[in-house]
Amino acid sequence: MRILVTLKPVDYMASHHQYGVLAEIDWDSRQFIRALKLPSAAFKSRHAFMAPLTGGVCVVGDRVFAAMWNFIIEVDYKSFEIVNVFSHPLMADLHGLSSDGDNLWVASTGIDAVLCLDVRSKALKWRWGPDEPILYQDAVLGLEAMLARLARRYSLLRKVWRRLRLESRAFFTGGERRHIHKSMTVYHNHHLNGAIPNGEMLFVTTKGWNGDANRSAVIALDTHTMQADFLVRPGGFSGMHDGVLVGGRLYVTQSGNNSVGWLEPDGNVISRRVEPSPYFVRGMCHTGHSFIVGFTTHRERLDLPALLVEYDESFSEELGRMDVSRFYPPDQGTAVHSIAPAPG
Repeated sequence: MRILVTLKPVDYMASHHQYGVLAEIDWDSRQFIRALKLPSAAFKSRHAFMAPLTGGVCVVGDRVFAAMWNFIIEVDYKSFEIVNVFSHPLMADLHGLSSDGDNLWVASTGIDAVLCLDVRSKALKWRWGPDEPILYQDAVLGLEAMLARLARRYSLLRKVWRRLRLESRAFFTGGERRHIHKSMTVYHNHHLNGAIPNGEMLFVTTKGWNGDANRSAVIALDTHTMQADFLVRPGGFSGMHDGVLVGGRLYVTQSGNNSVGWLEPDGNVISRRVEPSPYFVRGMCHTGHSFIVGFTTHRERLDLPALLVEYDESFSEELGRMDVSRFYPPDQGTAVHSIAPAPG
């Protein structure tokens, strides 16, 4: 089996190796087949941000789409060459990418929104979020979560100013958002990071909820009526990053606590710790009989390699692993973002 994986540097603000990677791997032999380096400058100021942060990957026919910070790359699979690059003003910190062959759904994490684009014309068909009523629920933060959120900001005064700004999620008017880092906008509250198609529904995933990075939720969005309801309420999963649907179950990575989880058909949520540890668990695909999961080293442990690890379908047995750290130097670190089956 061949898989596609997106990689990026852990230290993405370093002055070297400023690119993301789209790679194809023969999983049976644990060998890289080919790879594309996707360059992107890195800078950060009070007014703008950019970094080589490769995100989601998906396949539509003979085309591979890979998300970067604020644009999407289209690759011809046969030649493995870039044939198109496109963007939209609402693309900010792109994460999960998926398609049904006609529509391309991308999570614009910087503004907690899902964008639906036409696969052929690349035109925006609709936007969902950040101004949806369901995204306002459970808005009161606990003391611990509030303090943790404040600690991630530059100062208390700046945080209070943001909270009091006239700009509000309820009055989102669109506009140019590509340059804005998520820490500099009131629209990033849940780290909305995925849109997984399931028939006429999209399962919209979040890593956290209202500043608590580990209170993950899944929202079932009807793409015809645009009605939305919780499939998993905030806190059902922990630090969720991405997922796949297999046999009526939604399987997810739980990036912050070295685990995976899944939603049973009866609504029960199951979590299972996976090894090795300590790692940031992100990236998952199903092979037909097993799961391949990505493991990214933490910033304080750049001595550890980035890994892809295969498990049986119950996540009780490891079936093999591969070091995928070859594209960045050890002092910069390699991060796994997304994994998908290759065409064919």
